Amino acid sequence: LSPRSWVAVPTFMGVGLVSATVLQSASTLPDQGIEEPDWWVGATIAVSLMIFLLFAGAIVWTISRRGSARAIAMTILAGEFITGATFGAGLLISGMARASKVAGFLDVLSGKWDLSLPFVMGGGCMITFPYFQAVQCFGLQKKSFLHPSSMDLPPRNKMPDRSLVLGASLFGFGWAVCG
Repeated sequence: LSPRSWVAVPTFMGVGLVSATVLQSASTLPDQGIEEPDWWVGATIAVSLMIFLLFAGAIVWTISRRGSARAIAMTILAGEFITGATFGAGLLISGMARASKVAGFLDVLSGKWDLSLPFVMGGGCMITFPYFQAVQCFGLQKKSFLHPSSMDLPPRNKMPDRSLVLGASLFGFGWAVCG
């Protein structure tokens, strides 16, 4: 991980926790009356999503084998759509699309403290951390059959600066206020 990540994440998390606690965000945001789904609903959605991703991956791979500029553009677009849909489905299944759920984690003293957010974030890190380590260790950021253009990764040796801390602080404050 880059030094910038080690500065940005604790900064926005810390500012978010302090801001939400001081502003009492959990008590001001409506609960939105959405009940938690049963475990089997989430499992059914997850299995359906995995099957969809397998078929979508096969289609993307088939299109990318053609090699034309249009096929490459369609491959990139399909990959971005699949990634975004997966991320969005994960947020919906976990309940993190509700502002009150996020504020419930950030506002420690509200009496509604909800620890589900760190588990969702941890699950996301367990998926992405090995991927990005492999990308950097094996030089996979160059062109590949799934993504014909190269990946732009932040340099590991770039040090944190004032704009990073300010941006992370603003993000944390906005996260605390809006959930």
